Amino acid sequence: MTEHSDPVLLPTLATYRSSSLYLAGMLLCMAFALGACDSKTPVAQEAPRPVRTLVLQIQEIDVIGQFPAEIRPRIESALGFRVGGKIIERMVQAGQEVKSGQVLARLDAADLKLNEDASRAQLAAAQAEQQQTRADLKRYTELRDRGFISAAQYDARKAAADAAQARYEQARASVAVQANQAQYAALIANAEGVVTAVDAEVGQVVAAGQAVFRVAGSNAKEAAFQVPENRVDQVRRAGLAEVELWAGGPILQGKVREIAASADALTRAFAVRVSLIDPPPTVQFGMTATVRFTARRTDALPTVPLSALLHEQNQTWVWLFTAETSKVHRVPVKVLTVGDSVAVLEGVQAGAEVVTAGAHMLREGQTVKRLESESRPASAQGVARTVVTPGVLEASGARR
Repeated sequence: MTEHSDPVLLPTLATYRSSSLYLAGMLLCMAFALGACDSKTPVAQEAPRPVRTLVLQIQEIDVIGQFPAEIRPRIESALGFRVGGKIIERMVQAGQEVKSGQVLARLDAADLKLNEDASRAQLAAAQAEQQQTRADLKRYTELRDRGFISAAQYDARKAAADAAQARYEQARASVAVQANQAQYAALIANAEGVVTAVDAEVGQVVAAGQAVFRVAGSNAKEAAFQVPENRVDQVRRAGLAEVELWAGGPILQGKVREIAASADALTRAFAVRVSLIDPPPTVQFGMTATVRFTARRTDALPTVPLSALLHEQNQTWVWLFTAETSKVHRVPVKVLTVGDSVAVLEGVQAGAEVVTAGAHMLREGQTVKRLESESRPASAQGVARTVVTPGVLEASGARR
């Protein structure tokens, strides 16, 4: 069977096909026209980014190791009763100064008194027995000398007298012990100092030796702090330190007395004690302070503000500004210290102009507009005091 096309549909299909081709052609022409228009549109140029710069100068450097510290006593004793019992009276509070021989607290001594009375009764009985056996021995000695008793009978009486004498000595020592126990019901300060802590209250039953008070000797005061392992040798060599209280006052002098032989298990830092030399009475335990160690460098170095540093890819960078091209170029540097200012060991030289503001917003070769440029002047004494902040940047490089 042969398929015949419908004569009515043929013109319609032809018309549809011709219209589709016409639309495609129109779209293609529009695309070319738009492309031609875009090619003629000018590209907007990026405006130069404004920056502040600094011209570096060589300066003498005082490297200062700075650490937060706390004022503590050199000797702090935990005081407790030498006998157990119930606390019935407490005479001092935390922070109170105490004198040697001052009573700090008392226990209920009723049982101790009863034990002392019982010991005295035993002493009386032992003394009576001793006197009786001594008199018997005297009589048996006379009988032995006259030959009325045997040597064995005399030896038995003498052994009984010796045993009675020993029991008497034992009872007398027991009385002395019980008398001391009764006196131990009063807790007495053994030296002059300050009560730093109270660990028990009235009504509490404490065991013998349990800490009730912590008393710090007021004669020797120290600044306690911790240093990281890469600063231990520097602190040991420095020896002398300046101690500045956060509460204000004159700067105190101190000397390194002790550096821990091992690092703290939690912080991995080494504990250091600096003894204060002639501290004033206003220095109280628990005050916060800053300990500084100063070491003058023999060579002069350029310094830059902390805002000029950029830390990326385990490296510290600065942006150098070239006045001829108004462009910036990033260079790596090695720094000595971090604080208000940074001493640069390698990477830039005196006379270089570095960007001090907006460093994190720049890219290599970018055109910038210099808003302000200045030379960093030396201090009045010609020395720049640069502060070491442990754990921020290391002197050997720029690793965190």
